[in-house]
Amino acid sequence: MTCNLISPESAITIDDVRYVQVPGAKGSFGILPRHAHLVSSLVEGRVRVRNAKSETIYVLSQGGFVEVKDNVVSIIAESIAEEK
Repeated sequence: MTCNLISPESAITIDDVRYVQVPGAKGSFGILPRHAHLVSSLVEGRVRVRNAKSETIYVLSQGGFVEVKDNVVSIIAESIAEEK
């Protein structure tokens, strides 16, 4: 699965993703490979992405939405910043 994190200022693409957790407007939820098509609004919070090497990447996002389609997770947010 691929995860695209997009904002007006930057874009991050993470390949070979095994799990994505997002801060949905009605609560946090997870996305696994081959997830059904989905569109949901997001609130400000932390996005967690786990890759095939079991490394976890944390990204702070502000608002926006997530779309899951054809094994691609696209997060469109007002701003994104990778946590170090």
